[in-house]
Amino acid sequence: MNNPLLLDEKKLIDNLFRQITEFDGDPYIESLLTYYLCVRVSGFVETCVRGILVAYSTPRAQDHVHAFVVSKLERFPNPTFDQICKTIADYSDQWNRDFKNRIPDRVRGSLRSMNVNRNQIAHGGTSTITIGQLQQYYQDIILLITELEAVCQ
Repeated sequence: MNNPLLLDEKKLIDNLFRQITEFDGDPYIESLLTYYLCVRVSGFVETCVRGILVAYSTPRAQDHVHAFVVSKLERFPNPTFDQICKTIADYSDQWNRDFKNRIPDRVRGSLRSMNVNRNQIAHGGTSTITIGQLQQYYQDIILLITELEAVCQ
């Protein structure tokens, strides 16, 4: 990950993982903190996809085209793997093919599971996600973001 803004956000999330992992209090409070972190990781995916694609177009596009790209990517909540691929394909079919080939099924499943849990949490439902599961999803998402950044050059 090369984008300084994304690296800063990653450091914040890494720190939250550390704090929750080291938390030695009420398990219920730990689960609530895990819920919060799940929502943050979901937001991190949105921020990263947006940040990578905007960073690509900023030096290459005229101001009005750049404004359009920023506007389009602002409406990109809870991105699924298919939505990410569709957005990448808007830039380049080759990028889309390369990205799909680089992302294993496990990583796709982690993104899907994290999104399902995030939606359950955000809409008042319950989730059984643990900090350990979320850490695995997060590591897979870091791989996804790293590959996206590598493809979108």
